[in-house]
Amino acid sequence: MRISLRKTLGRALILAGALALIYSGYLFVAERWFQRTADHVLQQQMLHVSGGNDGRDQVLARPRPGDIIGRMEIPRLHVSVIVLEGSDSRILRVAAGHVPDTALPGTMGNVGIAAHRDTFFRPVREIRSNDMITLTTSHGVFRYRVDSMEIVDPNDVQVLNRTKDPELTLVTCYPFYYVGSAPKRFIVHARQQG
Repeated sequence: MRISLRKTLGRALILAGALALIYSGYLFVAERWFQRTADHVLQQQMLHVSGGNDGRDQVLARPRPGDIIGRMEIPRLHVSVIVLEGSDSRILRVAAGHVPDTALPGTMGNVGIAAHRDTFFRPVREIRSNDMITLTTSHGVFRYRVDSMEIVDPNDVQVLNRTKDPELTLVTCYPFYYVGSAPKRFIVHARQQG
């Protein structure tokens, strides 16, 4: 009886491990598929704008949750991720999220972008001052230079306050290798260039 229980428990653990691997693989494939599809949509939007519409109306219009804002890249860290409007778990599962009520790229103010520390923003742990961040949208390409990084409490939301100048703030959970709901936030501050 004891051997049978061990075998059953062993098989159950193997099955649970296999299911966890399959689910993890599914999430990885779904994330990559979404990024490719959204990148194609962004390219089409950019072609539409270059085909006659100058894009100024898109800068002023408030996007709806899930709308494509653009693509964010940090070349030194090999980060390239689509940014969608919104920062809820549904958005952050497949992309980085533009924090609602922060400035949009191409306007004055503080553009807030969030992503999970264990997916798209994992390499951000290696970011340094003077690293370049590029936001490519259907109405232009905006370049930012990293000024500083800081670690704050989750309720320390003044890091997203409005600013007079065009700035970018990246937000992710911290510590990067923490298991579970992380107790802090890692913040990157950058200023728009030329």
